[in-house]
Amino acid sequence: MRWELLLTPLTPLYAAAVRVRCAAYRRGTLRSQRLPAPVVSVGNLTFGGTGKTPTVTALVRDLARRGRRPAVLTRGYGRRDKTPLVLIGPDTGFAAERAGDEPLEMAERLPGVPIVVDADRARGGREAIRHGADVLILDDGFQHLAVARDLDIVLLDAGDPWGGGHLPPIGRLREPVTAVRRASAVIVSKLEADHDGVFEEIRERLHRLAPSLPVLGAGLAASRLRTPGGPRPLATIEGRQVLAFAGLGRPQGFERLLERCGARVVSRRWFPDHHLYARAELATLVDQARRLNATLVTTAKDAVKLPADMPAWVVEASVQPVGESWDPLWRIVPGLTG
Repeated sequence: MRWELLLTPLTPLYAAAVRVRCAAYRRGTLRSQRLPAPVVSVGNLTFGGTGKTPTVTALVRDLARRGRRPAVLTRGYGRRDKTPLVLIGPDTGFAAERAGDEPLEMAERLPGVPIVVDADRARGGREAIRHGADVLILDDGFQHLAVARDLDIVLLDAGDPWGGGHLPPIGRLREPVTAVRRASAVIVSKLEADHDGVFEEIRERLHRLAPSLPVLGAGLAASRLRTPGGPRPLATIEGRQVLAFAGLGRPQGFERLLERCGARVVSRRWFPDHHLYARAELATLVDQARRLNATLVTTAKDAVKLPADMPAWVVEASVQPVGESWDPLWRIVPGLTG
């Protein structure tokens, strides 16, 4: 019997705890702090795998293009040092053990944007404002009810929108699907070219739960290829045998991304989300790739945790809205973008 089945009786207790906590905020027993700047929360119903970090990156860039000065508030999951940090620019001097992998990735991809790493997101927001921010992006914030938000965005992965339909331990839902009613909008992420049927199916179910909920679509595409010798055109990976490795919530999406680039994935090694790699693990990967005559390929999130001498290629991914722009999202909060 799988260990998950042994723990299944705990699922109702988990669900009850989630309901009680949300009700406490709804009734005012627990209070959300209001920050002196607009707050945009980007979060999930499931545990990881929705493309949240590239979505946050895309939204931050869009806000900056519109003349706003955004900052990102993040907890920095997986880091061992809990000291609050502010990262600005790619050369932060911090290791993933101290800053977290996603904050380092965002700092690299969003130069000049304050990435505030602090489990106390309200305190982090005030620090971001001191660094000149006039709009705050609450990373992974849907369940972080201690901070009030002006725009509450939930991401659903088109490949697995409902997390198996169950809460832990047998499913990947953080809270029941009905929690989406708290959201201001939903973005169905990782849509592919033939997305119409999948998108409509997800939107129809959402509209049965919350008829007036805006539902947008977004695609995830490879945007840049970095190699130990420097950047190369994305077409370089086409036809190449690769060994893919990553520590992600749902790594199958990364494999699909490589396949769409034309790479031949001959082997893959998936690690737990936010995994910090040991030297022995990396040596094993290098040896396995050599025996397969394959190129090691990983994600931008994993790359920040690798030593400089790791012979791995890095495929960066970017998010684009299905449609011309993110305007339908920003219109939900009048004045958010000026």
